[in-house]
Amino acid sequence: MTTETNADPGLLTANYVLSRLTSWFGNRTDHFSGFIDGNVRAEGWLPAEGYFALSGPVSRQAINATTVRGKAQGGAGFEPDIEISVGNDAHQLAVIPALTTASEPLAALIEGRLAETFEWLTGSSKSTAMIYLLAFPAGLESDEWTAGLAKAEEKYQAKPIGQLEFVIPRPPRLMVRGAAAVFLHASRVPAAE
Repeated sequence: MTTETNADPGLLTANYVLSRLTSWFGNRTDHFSGFIDGNVRAEGWLPAEGYFALSGPVSRQAINATTVRGKAQGGAGFEPDIEISVGNDAHQLAVIPALTTASEPLAALIEGRLAETFEWLTGSSKSTAMIYLLAFPAGLESDEWTAGLAKAEEKYQAKPIGQLEFVIPRPPRLMVRGAAAVFLHASRVPAAE
């Protein structure tokens, strides 16, 4: 995660969202194994679970999840899924699953099916917009993950403020990983020193 958080108070919130949601989803590895096996995108499930993780007793002391919209509520078009606030600092959060396959790697998903979400990040809400992206199977060390992050930055000026991963056991098959990042518009992310 980023260590410099003075430039934008939203960076603290984004770091909390990344840590909390990745911990939450990392404890639900059976779900992700089933999603991979069944080729299930989890587009409604992930935002609904994200809301639950951010509105439960642990999170309530740090963050307030105020509104739920989008696919978690059965919406068809894109809307940010959750409005969150910390003190007087309000944000809109899109919780996006990315089921990757050989025919649809992460970079292709970002440029295709997920384009509307990333375009939203560059629009009029960019000062409050956040995207939590969870790709599975994917790992932080994979070329596919790196290419996806590069595509998001190149095409949409979306920069990750941090990245985390978790293991998805699938015995007797080889384990895979899930990788997550929170993206903000590049104008909100401090330059690396």
